[in-house]
Amino acid sequence: MNAKYPAPVSMLFANQSIDVEIMMRASKPIAGSIIALALQAMATATFACDLKVESAWIREAPPNAMAMAGYAKLSNASSAVLKLQSITSKAFASVDAHESFTENGIAKMRPAVVEIPAKGTLEFTEGGKHFMLMGPKQALKKGDVVTLNMTDSTGCTTAVPFKVGAAASPTMDHSTMDHSKMDHAKMD
Repeated sequence: MNAKYPAPVSMLFANQSIDVEIMMRASKPIAGSIIALALQAMATATFACDLKVESAWIREAPPNAMAMAGYAKLSNASSAVLKLQSITSKAFASVDAHESFTENGIAKMRPAVVEIPAKGTLEFTEGGKHFMLMGPKQALKKGDVVTLNMTDSTGCTTAVPFKVGAAASPTMDHSTMDHSKMDHAKMD
């Protein structure tokens, strides 16, 4: 009887021409291959993040600009609040979330905490929250596309293409204008 294996296993194969030790050695590479394939599948699997981004764009700036601003609509597909933990891009030295506000008649800016409500949205718009894109590594012009990588509180990273576009025209306050004396036919 083979002393390496428990008696029932050795006895089971005692009258057979099968060697238990050869069987055990042969099964190790197969088990190892199965485990290796499973690990490889897990490593290459892509999991959808709950963060969805649309209408992502960057305001065009002069070629020597030290900073640019980006805007987008962020959506959260999960049933829990989603926080933006970090934003990176190979196209900029650094990327932060900021918000513009007015205090005592003075326009100011401060870092923004980005929390997207459960099943909700958060918009980054001109005059409000925006992505502060510091130190462009090259001049960007209208039509260029750069990627911002947004990592959320679950650790999931979403690569978002941002297209460079022209700045929106400033909104004019028409409430105090007398339109009765304007010749609208001459307007371009």
